[in-house]
Amino acid sequence: MPSVDPKEQLHAKLQGIEAYNPDHLPELEKHLSWQVTENDYDFEANLIMLRMYQFCPDLFNVDAARLILLKGIAKLPFADFLQYKYLIQTDRLAEEPLSTIVHLETLLETCKFQEFWSAYKENKSVVGNIPDWDISVRSYICYVIDTTYQKISKSLLMSLLDMKAEELPKVIATRRWKLLPKEEGDMEEWIFITNHEASVKSTNIKEKVTFEAMARSAQAFKPSVGHFFIQVPEKLRSKKM
Repeated sequence: MPSVDPKEQLHAKLQGIEAYNPDHLPELEKHLSWQVTENDYDFEANLIMLRMYQFCPDLFNVDAARLILLKGIAKLPFADFLQYKYLIQTDRLAEEPLSTIVHLETLLETCKFQEFWSAYKENKSVVGNIPDWDISVRSYICYVIDTTYQKISKSLLMSLLDMKAEELPKVIATRRWKLLPKEEGDMEEWIFITNHEASVKSTNIKEKVTFEAMARSAQAFKPSVGHFFIQVPEKLRSKKM
């Protein structure tokens, strides 16, 4: 019997008004743990979870929000993190550990990579044991280097990626960069990235927030026609009595 995709199984339960039903939060939080353990990603489920926290702030789970934001950082340069952040109340974002995560993302977005690694090392407990998270961050930094540099010194590259010299050859080969021959009198080794002038061509500008991403976001929050009421858990109803 073929195994059922956990994402498809969960999404089937979250159709229409059920996407606003906080009774699904325990299953969504369990699904988030599955994403971390299996190194998987479910953008729509994460959005729905944060939206439920908006409607039911008493159920807010700071650790779940932490994991979702970290998953968003791993998707840079795409705008997943921003979409997640805007669904969390500002007073929550100003508190630890979320404030540290926002700071880490800001350092990455502003290309302050050396500062990022220093802050990351001081706050490793905030990130925890998310598989390959640092690999995703380095992939984003390499993307920035690819689009910014024609050549870069080996020492600067090591600093930006927070890597040792013996670790660089694998990155250079993967990114199809090239270690340049050391010239006489040159104290520095250089790595050729790309000749941007030779590769200039007419292209359409691709926004970070794609139509597909917006469609997914809208679908995650779209109630069924004729449904206008949000189901409130019994424990919340009893509090209001």
